[in-house]
Order: sequence, then structure tokens, then C-alpha cells
Amino acid sequence: MQRTMPESGSAMRVIAWSLAIWCTAAAMLIGADFWDSKGSSEWTAREIDRLLSDSPWAGNVSVHVTDVGLAGRVGGLGGGVVGAGTGSRGGVGAGGGGVAGAGAGNIGGGTFMPPPRRLRVPVVWSSALPIRQAMARLTAGEASERLVPPALTDDEPVYRITIVVPAELGEEIDSLGEVQRATSLATRRTRDRPPVDIRLFYQGALLGLEFHFEREPAITLQDREVEFATELGSTSIERTFRLSDMTVHGELRL
Repeated sequence: MQRTMPESGSAMRVIAWSLAIWCTAAAMLIGADFWDSKGSSEWTAREIDRLLSDSPWAGNVSVHVTDVGLAGRVGGLGGGVVGAGTGSRGGVGAGGGGVAGAGAGNIGGGTFMPPPRRLRVPVVWSSALPIRQAMARLTAGEASERLVPPALTDDEPVYRITIVVPAELGEEIDSLGEVQRATSLATRRTRDRPPVDIRLFYQGALLGLEFHFEREPAITLQDREVEFATELGSTSIERTFRLSDMTVHGELRL
């Protein structure tokens, strides 16, 4: 039987079509985020670090902090603060050290308040499945790369958002009730929802606050964005979460 060769134009169209399909598939693979393209057991240490520090669920926001403590007021005049006491973790304050410097003896001119300083504050949607999977891997350590992490598939009963600030900011907290009244999670479709619980934890010189919010009414992709806002004394902390980025295989993960 004699074979017939396709016309050159038809052959070129087939080749072009095949290349287009291949390029589209390659582009989708290259553009996919690692939490979409592979399972959590395959994440590298660098990917876990990125997920917990620079991802749709976690990142830093810039805040301005004014030191309103006595040592800060005196130090702000041009003197210095020497020492830093450990203080008691039973309350929200921290101990202080000695005060020294020429500014302490020269209060004739200028203000008692030092200029505000800028801090980068981590704000993490910690109830989200990818964050919990990353934390499970991180907690297990290096050996977790050879282990299958526990099946974390169910949504938690509440939305959890965690912030981490210098422990000294605890001095500005008069009560958790005050923080609760100044904290909200809001979308354009629903009214502001206050936290139903706030939990504090200290780690060295850092203070963590974990805010719990009710899931009802549920946040959906139709909300587009969620605004988190809180205040610790005179320090305001806000972050906007873009919901279209907070999906895994097309499903919103909060």
C-alpha cells in the first residue's frame, strides 16, 4: 500500500497546534504556586519558609510605634537607655533597666516624646490549611521530609489570625477587653466581626496574639478581600487579604 504524505500546510498546522498545547501546559506548570503544584510532603524548607513569611496567607505589614514608656520619654531627649530588665510575664508589662545620658539632665527644650519608629509586623491567617501544613512540617523538623504529614483537611471551627510584635508593646495593653473592642475582621458584604477569643503567648522578646473569629457568616470568594484591623494602645495594625490568592486547587482555604 502506498503511503500519502500530508500536505505541507496541514503538517505545519498540526505541528503549530501541538506546540501551542505544550507551551500552554508548560506555562501553567511554571506559573503554578508550589502549594497548588505539589503536596505538602514535597515542600522544601525554603518553600515552607516562604509560605509562613511571604504568601497570600502570611506577610509583614509596616506599623509606626511610639515609645510611650518612661524610659522611652527620657531616652528620647537625647540620652540613652542602659540595660533591659526581664520583667514579669504574669502581666503585659516588662521590666526596665537604668537610664543614662546627657539628655536626662537637659529637659529645658524639645519634646518628651521620641520620634515614632517603624516596625515590620507579621500577620498570619494561621487557621488556613496551607499554614497548618507548613507548621506541621516545621514542627516535625528535618525528618519530616521523609514522612507523610498528618491529614489536615478539615477547616477549623474558627478563623484564626496571629500577629507577632515586640514584647514591649504589651505595656500598652490595659486589658484584653480593650484589644477585643479595637479588633475586627470585615468584608464588603458583612459587618465587622469582633474576635470571640484572644490568646497571648511570649517567646523571648516577642509577644504573639492569636485572634479567633466566628466562621458564620462564611467568608467566600465573592467577598474578594478581607480587612483585618487591631490596635495595641496607640499602635494600629492592619492588613488586607486578597481572597482570590488564598486558594488551593481552586478552593478557598481559610
